[in-house]
Amino acid sequence: MVWWRRAVNWIRIPCSHAHRLLSERMDRPIEGGERWRLWLHLRICEMCSRFERQIDLMRSAVRRLGQ
Repeated sequence: MVWWRRAVNWIRIPCSHAHRLLSERMDRPIEGGERWRLWLHLRICEMCSRFERQIDLMRSAVRRLGQ
């Protein structure tokens, strides 16, 4: 396999992995490589970036309820 294909396969993550990382991000910081891969995926995938906004909205609503 050509080196750049291996690099692209490493960088690219499926939506299911992005959803898991977005959920985990609420509980703990994500490591550098995973954080970068998630950031890149969110720039490419509209559905996952929408999911990120929904999670952020729910998190802020729960925080407001707790005040």
